[in-house]
Amino acid sequence: MWLNKLVIIPLVILFVGNMIPVESYINQDISTEIIITIISFVAFVIGWGLFPQKQAIHPIVALNSLKRWAGIYFTIALISLFLLYGSLSNYFSGAIFTYVTLEIVEQNGTVGGFLANVGQRFWPFGTLLAWYDQKRKKAEIHWLKQILWLLLCSAGTLSSNRSNMVYPFLMFLSVMCVRWRTRRKFWPASIALALIILSFFFGYVRVQPSLDSEQTGILFGNYLEHDEYIPYAYQIYFGSPYQITPLLSIHPPSFTLINSLLESIPILGKAFREQSGSYIYNLAYHNSLVSQDKVIPVAGELFYNGGYLLVAAVYMAFGIVYRWLDTAFKNCVVTNLPLAACFFYISLLFNATLILSLSVLVQFALYNAAPALLFIVINWWQMREAS
Repeated sequence: MWLNKLVIIPLVILFVGNMIPVESYINQDISTEIIITIISFVAFVIGWGLFPQKQAIHPIVALNSLKRWAGIYFTIALISLFLLYGSLSNYFSGAIFTYVTLEIVEQNGTVGGFLANVGQRFWPFGTLLAWYDQKRKKAEIHWLKQILWLLLCSAGTLSSNRSNMVYPFLMFLSVMCVRWRTRRKFWPASIALALIILSFFFGYVRVQPSLDSEQTGILFGNYLEHDEYIPYAYQIYFGSPYQITPLLSIHPPSFTLINSLLESIPILGKAFREQSGSYIYNLAYHNSLVSQDKVIPVAGELFYNGGYLLVAAVYMAFGIVYRWLDTAFKNCVVTNLPLAACFFYISLLFNATLILSLSVLVQFALYNAAPALLFIVINWWQMREAS
């Protein structure tokens, strides 16, 4: 993420220009945004360094009754999918389209809708537990079977939100390929870049009401012809410094951080929405509240509320948290792969502090983190009983 912010994004801007301009803010000085980015990086590095460099690897009790817990996780996910979509056929045909997501958002106004949305996230963890149960019995699993496990993991995570699909997939890969090494890193890096570009195409797909093979080909051709969309999407998702600029001309009407943290809470959050950072940011970006699609970068909102000092203090805390998650993953990956995967998944969700916003971080915590946190609690309880 920092490589993107400090190296790749500036190079993209130099070669193709700023692809996300705001019409009423022309030829702005971006020195403030650059200083914010540099301070946040330095503070993050300091925070990372403050955490103890070496942690002893303590033996971690492997989770008992893997099959039972895998069954529980699968059951929660299947019930949730049925409550959200009515049937599995409706799920596979419509889950990736935005209009279906909007219907689900309306359902989230009820407690049942919220719980069903959270319950869908249990699917990839059920897959993980079932995979680990097989791996404990058979040390080596053929790579073709590994692909089938990954496909099974992805089968229950279809969503118009890319993070809901990508993060569980990466979580599974984090332990499936933990001891995999490559001599030539060019090809994996090239494949990863191609997949990122392909993920931008999904932004085209999810706004369609339905797709057939011919329509998909036409849509993909249109996507490639309008190649300016790729650097635009890359800048806006990975954090161009221009993203902060529209906000700097608006005096803070109030302290927005609390409102940004609370606005994502179902029902309760409505009272805080109009004073949140994302609301004010979108208002500044569009000169009218056309949508709330653009998220305010965390560093920008921190500067907006407390200047460089608040940016430095909070990003130092982010560095400490990341180092703790990194250490926890490395400690667990030796003896308990599912637990390690959970810490890896939490770190992916926490990545919202680097590339997204505080509001998105809370959304991830409410909707995505429950199965990983539950698994961590179960392991902690078993370790306590064993001691």
